[in-house]
This record gives sequence, C-alpha cells and structure tokens, in this order.
Amino acid sequence: MYNNEFELEFEQALGQQQEGGFGQESAYEFNPEFMGEMNNGESAYELSGELTETQEMELAHELLSVQSEEELNQFLGKLIKGAGRAIGNFARSSVGRTIGGVLKTVAKKALPIAAGALGTFVGGPVGGMIGSKLGAAASNLFELELEGLSPEDQEFETARAYVRFAHGAARRGAGLYRQQGGQPPQQLARQALTGAARQYAPGLLRPVGGRFGGPDYGGGGPLRARSGTWTRQGRTLIIQL
Repeated sequence: MYNNEFELEFEQALGQQQEGGFGQESAYEFNPEFMGEMNNGESAYELSGELTETQEMELAHELLSVQSEEELNQFLGKLIKGAGRAIGNFARSSVGRTIGGVLKTVAKKALPIAAGALGTFVGGPVGGMIGSKLGAAASNLFELELEGLSPEDQEFETARAYVRFAHGAARRGAGLYRQQGGQPPQQLARQALTGAARQYAPGLLRPVGGRFGGPDYGGGGPLRARSGTWTRQGRTLIIQL
C-alpha cells in the first residue's frame, strides 16, 4: 500500500530499473551523439558543490526551455555529469543511469509536460505546458508555497525545486558511488534518491494527509520561494540577486 501517488511513481521507477531497466519509452539513455558533442568541447555543468542561487535559476530557466525528450535527456545528462564531475564515469555508470531514469519519471509528474508519455509535446516548450495542474502537484511534491504567485512565477519556482532535487540526488549518488562502489547499483541509487527526496521533495515520501514538516522528513513547513528576482527576454534569463 503506497502512501500517495508520488510514492507509487517513485517506487515503480526504481522497481522497473531493478527488474532490468526502464522500458523503451521511459528509458533514461545518454544520447551517444550528444555525449560526443560534449567530449568535443561542450562541458558539463560545474555542479560538484552546492548550487549557487544563480546556478539554480539558470538551470531552472534551461529546464523550462526544454522542448523534447531528447533535450530533457541532454539536460539531465549534463546535470548528472556535472554533479559527478570528480568521478569520470559516474554519469555512464549503472548508478548514474538509474538516478537519471527516476529523475525523468519525477519530471513527468512534477512538470506536466504532456498528458501522456514524455516526448508527446503539444504547444511548445515545457514552460508553456505547465498549467492549472502545476500548483497542486508542485505544492504536494516539493511542499512549495505557490499561492499568490503568477503562473509564470509558479512554473519557475517549481522548476527551481526540481533542479534542487535532481542535483541533490545526482550529487549524493556520485558520493555513494565513490565511497561504496562495490554495493549493488540499485541500492546506491535508492539511497541517493530517497535522501534527496527527504530534503527537497518530501511529497515523494509523505503520507497522504500528513502534516508538513513531519519528523521523518526534516521539514518545517512549506518552502517559500527563495530570494532573487528574474525577468525573461525571449530565451534569455536576466537574474538580479
């Protein structure tokens, strides 16, 4: 019996990987051509430490500019490669790929890109697809306080919350892979994802009807939007801290 729909998605994603990998549609695979481009000059994000507010906002803006499954794979690939930069093969390891697959599944729930499978884009970039479903889903998943924000601000704060969770999971996974590389990959991935969820996405674990900030999740109530202002000019993000 699962506590909520997010926990069910979380467990299903991990379970699929444990049973032999994600299915054809939802598989998280690094695009060989994309990795080749990176090796020829395009570097991964410099994300081995804590994210700065500017990095977080820039990544959120890039996430909202994603327009296809391939672009989402590329975004997650660079994020995971950057978080595990000190460990050369982490992004291609079973741990890194498992984390990527689950992050992709969570993105489909946290950022309602399309009604069906990821990749069926209708109406433009991710940012344009986030509508009325976002407020409730994001509030539950990330424990965000979005009431009173404009739709554009809601989608941006949700993207920032997802970036924090994804980076946290990738960074934890890289650390565990370095320290306990002999352990089963799925075990390390689960530890990394669960730890990141407790800190950044309690809705993946919180029981239905549970109160914010329960003892198991270390929260103190819904998270408020972080400081910093931004404006968007086309595909350019202007950040003022």
